[in-house]
Amino acid sequence: MKRVFFSILVIFLCLSPIFASGALARANTPENNLFPVVLRNRTAGQVDIALIRADGPEIYWLSIAPGTERRFTVQGGSYTHITYACSKIATGTLEVTRGLRLIFTHCPGIAPNAGDPTIEKIHLSDSPSGKYWSYHYGPAKSGSASGSGGISGGACQYTANAEVTIYTRPDTSADVFSTQGAGFSIQPIARTSNGWLGFDPGVAQAANIGPFRLRWLPPNSGTQTGGCSSLPVVWAPLPGICYDMPMFDTNVYTSPATSATVLFLLHMGEFAEVMGITSGGDWAKVDLGPGNTGSHAVGWVEAASLNVNGPCSSLPTVSP
Repeated sequence: MKRVFFSILVIFLCLSPIFASGALARANTPENNLFPVVLRNRTAGQVDIALIRADGPEIYWLSIAPGTERRFTVQGGSYTHITYACSKIATGTLEVTRGLRLIFTHCPGIAPNAGDPTIEKIHLSDSPSGKYWSYHYGPAKSGSASGSGGISGGACQYTANAEVTIYTRPDTSADVFSTQGAGFSIQPIARTSNGWLGFDPGVAQAANIGPFRLRWLPPNSGTQTGGCSSLPVVWAPLPGICYDMPMFDTNVYTSPATSATVLFLLHMGEFAEVMGITSGGDWAKVDLGPGNTGSHAVGWVEAASLNVNGPCSSLPTVSP
């Protein structure tokens, strides 16, 4: 029944911009360039997305089978999206101003992590009903519509009750980022399932991605006001582990050779533990288990592809 309603809704919205826009010519602006939109479907069913451009006749229908990835080319601009996934329907807006990767996560539970703006993690069960959203987790920007998992009651505000130690990872055995006195106040943008609050420290972090950019406030260390309970629950790195944060798609091989079988393809925004480096320095052994991929494979990546975070300066030498 929902799929029938989805189809009717798509037809209605597809016709509306055509009647309204006519055949008006548009200037050759950057917004009208072509951009890649990559869809990854980790749900158990098909995902369908209709994109209807707000100021023109462009209409796209993007469909992807479960467990697959597809690449589409979409003209830049502002679109209304209608999305069907996990037996749910959501509508909202999608700004196509650069290449995007939209990752649809497993239907049960919550999204494993929020992702960066170009690698959004999408989970329709967490989306507020009847609101415009842009495939985005976290607090809504001031004056704009709420994002998926958005704030209820305003932005989350944390105020330290006493002196508070801030950590680089959400664990008291992790490295200390700083210590702040009572009254220290900050707006967290994420939380862990066990109550840690993450915030962006506002310092340059050219190589860090996603949750590695956050600094962490211990549970029950301060007063929380606003929509803290609605912050997205994210995956976070474990203490004491050197992680690989690939900046591009990276093959994980069964052995340290490009001719070996590919075990897994790490995408930007997916992380793995670096266990060690070969004596020649050409290959790194990685364990996907402590990362956020859901895989527990152990394999090899080319050392030249590494982008690391954590205690990585004294990695052991490992043999194939």
